[in-house]
Amino acid sequence: MSNQKSGLLLPFLIALVCHALLAFLLFFGWQQSQTVSEKRVARIKPSEVINATAVNHDPIAALKKQQEEARKQAEQAKKKQLEAARKKEEARKQALIKKRQEEERIKQEEIRKAEEARKKEQARKKAEEARKAEEARKKKAEAERLAQLKKQELLKAEEAKKKEAAEKAEAARKAEEARKKEATRKAEEARKREAARKAEAARKQAAELAAKQAREAAERRAFEDALAKEEAFLQELEDQERQGSMQALIKTYVEQSWSRPPTTRPGMQALLRIRLLPTGEVEDVQVVRGSGNTAFDRSAVQAVHKAGPFRELIDLKPHQRDAFKEFNLLFKPEDI
Repeated sequence: MSNQKSGLLLPFLIALVCHALLAFLLFFGWQQSQTVSEKRVARIKPSEVINATAVNHDPIAALKKQQEEARKQAEQAKKKQLEAARKKEEARKQALIKKRQEEERIKQEEIRKAEEARKKEQARKKAEEARKAEEARKKKAEAERLAQLKKQELLKAEEAKKKEAAEKAEAARKAEEARKKEATRKAEEARKREAARKAEAARKQAAELAAKQAREAAERRAFEDALAKEEAFLQELEDQERQGSMQALIKTYVEQSWSRPPTTRPGMQALLRIRLLPTGEVEDVQVVRGSGNTAFDRSAVQAVHKAGPFRELIDLKPHQRDAFKEFNLLFKPEDI
C-alpha cells in the first residue's frame, strides 16, 4: 500500500510543478507585452509578429506535452504496480497450493504406512490364530482317536453281553410266542363267535332302522310335497293377484294420462304390446291390433309413455316383474 502511495506522489508533484511553470510564463509574457512601445510595435514586420506569437506559445505546448507524458508515466507506473501486485498474489497462491499438496502427500504417506502396519499386524494375528487352530485340531483329533479306541472296547464288551442276553431273550420269546399263539387262537375263535352274534344283531337292527327311515322319509316327502304344492298354489295366487293389481294400476295410469282425440268414437279400443324395464321405465310400446283410427291409436301409445315410469314395479318380486318385461294391454277407456 505504501509503494502505491509513493508511486502516485511523484506524478502528482511533476504535474504541480508544470502548472506553476505555466502560470509563471503566462504572467511574464503578459508583463512584457505591456512594456513594448508603440515605436517598437511599428518596426516589427508581420512575419516577425507571427514568429513572436509562435515563440510565446511554445512553452504552453511544451507544458501540455510534459503533462501528457507525466500522465502516461503515472498510468504506466500504476499498471506496473498492479501487475507486480498480481504476480505477487499469484506467487502467494501457488506457494499455498504447493504447501497444501505437500501436506496432503505427507498425510497420504502416513495413511499408507499406517495401512501397511495394520495389514502386517492383521497377517501376524491371522497366522497366530491359524497356528493355535492347528494345535487345537491336532489335540482334538488325538482325543477323538483315544475316545474311539475306548468306545470300541466298550462296544465289544457290550456286544458280548447283548449276545448272551439276546439268546436268553430269544428262548423266552419263543416260549411266550407259543403261549400267546394258543391264547390268540382261542381268543380269535371267541371273537368270531361274538362278531357273528353282533353282526346278526346289527343286521336286524339295521333292517329295522332302514324300514323306519323309509317310512319316515316317505311321510316326510309326502308332507313336503303337500307343503310345496300348497306354497306353489299360494304363490301362484299371490303372483296372479300382484300381477293383476299391477296391470290394473298401469291401465288406470294410462287412462288417466290419455288425451282424447276429437275423432274418438264410442267402442274404440286398441291392443298394445308394452315393454318395461325392471325399474318401471317404458322401453317400447307397439300397437298389436289397432282401432282403425290412427289418431286414437297414437294417443294410446302416447298415454303409455306419459304414464311411465311405473315405480310400483320395483316393489314386485323378481319373478313377478318378469311378467311385465313384455305384456299386452287392451286400451279401452271407460269414458268413451
